[in-house]
Amino acid sequence: MWKSYIAELLGTFILATVVLISLTPSTPFPVPTPIAAAMTLTLCVYLFGSVSGCHINPAVSFSMWLTRQLNASRLVVYLLCQAAGAGLAYGLISLYVLPGQESWLPATHSTLYSGVGEAIGAMFFVFGVTATGYLKHDRSIQGIIVGLSLLVGITVSHNASYGVLNPAVALAAKAWSWHYLLAPFIGASVGGIAAKCLLQHSVKND
Repeated sequence: MWKSYIAELLGTFILATVVLISLTPSTPFPVPTPIAAAMTLTLCVYLFGSVSGCHINPAVSFSMWLTRQLNASRLVVYLLCQAAGAGLAYGLISLYVLPGQESWLPATHSTLYSGVGEAIGAMFFVFGVTATGYLKHDRSIQGIIVGLSLLVGITVSHNASYGVLNPAVALAAKAWSWHYLLAPFIGASVGGIAAKCLLQHSVKND
């Protein structure tokens, strides 16, 4: 079980680090942040999916607990590991890689509208993540489905918010408002429950 905790910490660290570097204004990144995040998540699913499920997102873990795919004790440890991974990413980037960087996300999107955008984006994203557990497809494409689901979620939310959709990444990026830290939990809960209600019984009946 300890391997799954390390996988969650390491996966969150990798994802948050890539996102922070891609958002740095002083050194423009060659790949847009949504693409970089989706590609990184896809890679992490293949690296860590068989170890921990590769949630690397507190909202995803909460949704998995809500739909009874994760027990409460493991949820708590997953959340702590994800927060630790985000903290390590923040420390690495701000202290060693890009010292002096004040913030990666300006506060201009910290509104109720941005909170709604984060919730809706997380709903689309987690619907896709949860669906992979019910659909009868080759497991070799699971990472691609999860990565594309993240890209869709970011696309849906981008007019209203920055499309972070991950409280751990928001923590690392200093997006410290309820819109980025709490709204994804709401959307993820709706998306996870919707996927379970829509797909669980239909797959069993096939």
